[in-house]
Amino acid sequence: MTENWRQLPIITSFFRAGPDGQMEEPSRLLLEAMDLMEFKNGEDIVKAGAAAEDGMYIILEGNVKVLDAKGGLINEMGAGEVIGEMGLIKDSTRAATVRAVGPVKCAHISKGLFEKIAEQNRSIYGALLEMLYTKTTQIVRERERNRSELEIAARIQTGYLPKDFSPFQDMPHIRTTARMCPAKGVGGDFYDIFKIDGRRLGMVMADVSGKGMPAALFMVLSKAYIKNYMLLDMPLDQMAMRVNNQLCENNEEELFVTCFICVLDTDSGELTYINAGHNPPAVSRQGKEFHFLRCPADMPFGMMEDMKYRIGRDRLDPGDRFYLYTDGVTEAFNEQDEMFSEERLLEALNRGAGPEDPEEFVSHLYEAVADFVKDAPQSDDITMLYLAR
Repeated sequence: MTENWRQLPIITSFFRAGPDGQMEEPSRLLLEAMDLMEFKNGEDIVKAGAAAEDGMYIILEGNVKVLDAKGGLINEMGAGEVIGEMGLIKDSTRAATVRAVGPVKCAHISKGLFEKIAEQNRSIYGALLEMLYTKTTQIVRERERNRSELEIAARIQTGYLPKDFSPFQDMPHIRTTARMCPAKGVGGDFYDIFKIDGRRLGMVMADVSGKGMPAALFMVLSKAYIKNYMLLDMPLDQMAMRVNNQLCENNEEELFVTCFICVLDTDSGELTYINAGHNPPAVSRQGKEFHFLRCPADMPFGMMEDMKYRIGRDRLDPGDRFYLYTDGVTEAFNEQDEMFSEERLLEALNRGAGPEDPEEFVSHLYEAVADFVKDAPQSDDITMLYLAR
């Protein structure tokens, strides 16, 4: 790259070179004045508050983080994006810090050198502004396209979750509902509830590591594997081992999913379950206070093949209530950086412990989280499943 970086597609596109590599004289002069700079991981390319005399950088390789004056993350940028372009044409200080994430290579021109060549050819100013405008327009269009695709993926993801719980009302002593409130973008939480046969009900609460499209795809696979194997009516420990092995296979992104998976026999009240690294459910017996179920926790799915999973057993009798959730509930943060916590969750569960409809009960819990968080941004999906007998 050291010798021929000027022929990179990123550069030829930015300077609008023709198929034969030719470009207009102002663009050519500007490109010839640029040099190659390399930055190490964690090194600041520009720093908030510093003078902009060092000029403009075009990222050729690598990724950077854009940080505000307090070190908060504003944005992330990669190859083809431009840093500090306005420093070439106006006297200013840097509004943000741009820090290398891993090794980064940039094409660079200082403000002083830019002004020197611009004195010889005033059209260089116009060429720079036109190139920046073209590049910015391309970036905006690409981001809009990506945002549209993520919105479609989010609708597909939420549409994949059951919304109609009326089919379970014909089972003895069953009233249930579930809900997911996604954070911005596409997350990895999911729930499921389905009939295994005329008397047994399957329930799943899960949380995929990561965000975005990879997590959404992993969520779809996880949900499908779990339900399909459960409908084959195999013991839960065997089901868990097969699902885990399937998700470990070709898992190049190294994603994993925590799950609480259970089967309720609505005739006998027997509850069998496996816990693949998930939050323990909360249970209320005969109208008494909720408490967390003591249950063994094994390895999340997708981390290591051929793991063994333990089956836990309990009972849910008429008058009992059962609550599943993801850590987006207990780890919701307010503006003081305090967590909602398991203690506050139990308090909220017990404040809503009357004979409310399941929908009202879950709404009460979401309101409790929202009242605690107030104006702090939601950082994770918030997902709940509630069953009353």
